[in-house]
Amino acid sequence: MFMKKVFICSPYRGDIGTNTQIARYAARIAVGCGYIPIAPHLYFPAILDDTNEHERIEGIKLGIELMKETSELWLIGTSITAGMAFELNAAKASQIPTRLFDEKMQEIYPDTLYLDARITEDYRKAVYGLKFA
Repeated sequence: MFMKKVFICSPYRGDIGTNTQIARYAARIAVGCGYIPIAPHLYFPAILDDTNEHERIEGIKLGIELMKETSELWLIGTSITAGMAFELNAAKASQIPTRLFDEKMQEIYPDTLYLDARITEDYRKAVYGLKFA
């Protein structure tokens, strides 16, 4: 049986403990939906030093390579970090279908972004040009 892979795009830097919990929760939901979750920020920091800028960037670039093998991207959260923006630009270039969720995995609908009080103008700009699933 062929299982689809989904790339989990969510914050890591900042509150690493909370952000890791959010990424794990999203990955668990993905498993429950029949996907193989690809969440590089859950395992590259165990190999690479995220406080070393060179290694952090290397980890993000490796994650982009994994993203190219996925069927879908899930954008988790209502704020976009620099690393996430880099991943979203790669998703735009590769035309990877994307779904939007808040931190509690409640879906954010692309057609109602301007009505949604959870969404900022910076978020709207970051997701502009994505191919939505």
